[in-house]
Amino acid sequence: GAVLGELCARAREGHYTPATRDWLADVAGGRLDAALADPQGEPLDQAVAMLRVSHRFSADSGIGRLAEAVNAGELAALHALWPQGCADLARVRVAAGDEGAFRALVIDGGAANFPAAARGRRSGDAVLPPPVGFGHYLAAVRDGQPGADAEPAAFDDWARAVLGAHGRFQLLCALRRGPWGVEGLNERVARLLHAAGLIPASHGWYLGRPVLVTHNDYGLGLMNGDIGVTLARPRPAANGGEPQWALRVAFPAGDGTDGIRWVLPSRLQAVETVYAMTVHKSQGSEFTHAALLLPDALNPVLTRELVYTGITRAREWLTLATAGADRVLDEAVQRRVLRASGLLVAE
Repeated sequence: GAVLGELCARAREGHYTPATRDWLADVAGGRLDAALADPQGEPLDQAVAMLRVSHRFSADSGIGRLAEAVNAGELAALHALWPQGCADLARVRVAAGDEGAFRALVIDGGAANFPAAARGRRSGDAVLPPPVGFGHYLAAVRDGQPGADAEPAAFDDWARAVLGAHGRFQLLCALRRGPWGVEGLNERVARLLHAAGLIPASHGWYLGRPVLVTHNDYGLGLMNGDIGVTLARPRPAANGGEPQWALRVAFPAGDGTDGIRWVLPSRLQAVETVYAMTVHKSQGSEFTHAALLLPDALNPVLTRELVYTGITRAREWLTLATAGADRVLDEAVQRRVLRASGLLVAE
């Protein structure tokens, strides 16, 4: 990452020479933005291309504008977004003693935190479904379970629906330990969901538990970062009795099809509950509604790059949740990762 960062350090401004401009016109028929031209551009600049169009969200959406402000370190532009009431952005304070705000966020998606413009928000010709929380996928777990006599295909359909619903919301955080890290937040969310009657237990293996694979398991065909949800399937009982239900974890097949891989919980030796996920682990993923939760105090891992990555995991809705003062966000946006690859040396 440090090497790539230094190689691409000037990519944002382009620095393309007239020769590169003419070559692009001849080969690709494209026109270079005048702002990216630089007659004094260096040879390395001519070999670096920056992807500038997001197909996850538009540049003029609230998410796109917030990501741009954070990536550029422009606090004034960042602060100006909130009074504008962007339909796809919400901000909420979830202090340690405020269980109500946190509960509304993780169970229902905190829809009330979004501006009124979010109601009936459209994407093209379609009206977008409202932002949701974990209650959405747990309803699919509860309401979609086939009967004991259903065909295996019905259980695969159920698993696909649950996994799809689970991807509608994800809680992201910066830390692994502490009350605002993965460990503390996963325990807290599980207790809330259990108290609300949405899951049957808050520890161990239970119906509805989402898990994240933390190490590659080639024997099971599971890779680090894969997410599955614990469901139940019937197994024949001895002597022709009533079928017994047994927990199985459903994962996407991961082979380019829409198949489902069912795995015994006892065979999963490297998984963790994943109501909350670190921003680091979320890289490469996207969620319909992402909630980025910043801790109550500044930490060395809180940098502009981390905040930007967390924001850009959201496709349609983003909630920025803060456990402490607003200055934590401001200071994080002003701090950058210090790279020391040794590749570029000042003269």
